[in-house]
Amino acid sequence: MTPLPGTDSAPPVPHTAKRGPGRPRATDIERRVLQASRELISESANAGEYTLNQLVERSGVSRAAIYRRWDSLRTLNVAALDIDRVPLPQPAADTLRETLLQGYAQGVTAIDDSAMAMITKRLIMGLRDPALQRSYWERHVRRRRQDFTELLLRAQQDGQIRKDIDVEIALDLINGLGYYQGVVRGEWGTKAAQARVAAGIELVWDAIAVK
Repeated sequence: MTPLPGTDSAPPVPHTAKRGPGRPRATDIERRVLQASRELISESANAGEYTLNQLVERSGVSRAAIYRRWDSLRTLNVAALDIDRVPLPQPAADTLRETLLQGYAQGVTAIDDSAMAMITKRLIMGLRDPALQRSYWERHVRRRRQDFTELLLRAQQDGQIRKDIDVEIALDLINGLGYYQGVVRGEWGTKAAQARVAAGIELVWDAIAVK
């Protein structure tokens, strides 16, 4: 496709050609824009409120290049809010119960002050803009917890978990335990928070496990 005049895109080049200097790679453009968006969200007194002009100035990327990749600032914000986030690790535990306990314990301890501040910004933005909240769930949160969803579904098929259990609801309960520690109690990462999450997982496990 022929690029628009004055944009940061270039026509495809044969694989034998050497890349000339001067034009940033697409991945570099995306990284710069996402990082600039994240910084502006973090710095904004009113979470997520910044202008396209500010984004262009901070990232050094043109309006045209930004809109070729994201159709709105909302879509861009959803992507920026999730950079550097990774799925919860699945520990190599002997039992499913231990896997849940260890995996979510690691998730609670992995939240530092910077990450907590960004979570707070995202919560504010999501409550103010339900469309952003739903998009963030579909594009990122649902995918991040997919490994644990599949783990519980396999356990259900193997007879470890009751057949009448909705595993999505079980995961909502477990994830809600963690969020409550940081968002409501303000104690994310403390030993007391870890203990409460572990106790809550035990309660959920007792309710869903086949006796």
